[in-house]
Amino acid sequence: MAPPRVLFIHGQESSAQGRKARLLAEHFEALTPAMDTSDFEACVARQAEAIRRFQPDVVVGSSFGGGVALALLQRGAWRGPTLLLAQAGLRQSLRAELPVGVPVWLVHGTRDDVVPIEDSRVLARSGSRELVRLLEVDDDHPLSRLVELVGEIATAPAGPTGLARHLAVMLDEPMLWPVLIVVAAHVVLFGALIMLMAFRTRSPFGVAALLVLVVVSIDAIRREQRFGLLTRSTVGFWVLAALAAAVGAHFGVF
Repeated sequence: MAPPRVLFIHGQESSAQGRKARLLAEHFEALTPAMDTSDFEACVARQAEAIRRFQPDVVVGSSFGGGVALALLQRGAWRGPTLLLAQAGLRQSLRAELPVGVPVWLVHGTRDDVVPIEDSRVLARSGSRELVRLLEVDDDHPLSRLVELVGEIATAPAGPTGLARHLAVMLDEPMLWPVLIVVAAHVVLFGALIMLMAFRTRSPFGVAALLVLVVVSIDAIRREQRFGLLTRSTVGFWVLAALAAAVGAHFGVF
C-alpha cells in the first residue's frame, strides 16, 4: 500500500528544509512548498496551487502554516483530512470556524508560550463534532508524535461526501430545521403513498415507483459503505414511510 501523500505547510520561523518537513519526508510521500511568510495571502495562494497539483491525502499545517491551512479550509480550497499543529489562524484574524463535514485534528501543547492553546480550544468547538478532535499534549510549541498523528488521520474514517455532506451542513444550521422537517414530512408521505399504491391497489405506477425507490436506496447505502448519515437517513425514511402507510391504511386516511 502506497504511503499517504502529505502536504506540509511550515511555520513562520521554519522552512521547507525544517525538522518537521524532513521527518514527514522520511515516512510519507511529502511535499513542503517554500513560502515567504511575510505575505499571508501569497502563502495561501501558493498552498492552494500545491493542493491542485499534488492532490494530497492529508494537509498538515504548523503554527503559521496552520493558519494557512485554516484559510484553505474556510475558503473551500481543501476539504480533506487536516492536522493543525499549534495553529495560529486566529492570530491572522481568521474566523474561529471549521467547515462542516471535514476531519480536522488540532494538536496544541499546554505549555505553548507562542500561540495560546485557547485558540485551538475555541476553534475545536466548530465543525462537525464527530470529525473534529482536540489533542492537548504536555509539550511546548514544537510538539512531538507528528508521524504517528499523520498516520492516524490518514487512515481515520472520512467525513460524509456528496449528498451526505450537504445534509451534514444543513443539520448544523438551526435556521434550516423547520424547512428540513417540512421536506422530510413530505418525503415520508410520498413514500407511504407509493407503498400503498404498490401493495394495496397493485397499481403498475406504484409498483414501478417503489422499485425505483428501493434501487436508489440500496445504491446510496452501498456507495457510503458504512452506517453514516446518508445510510441512517435512508433507513429512517423507509421505517417512517412504512409506519405512515400502515397508519394511513388502518384509519383510511389515504
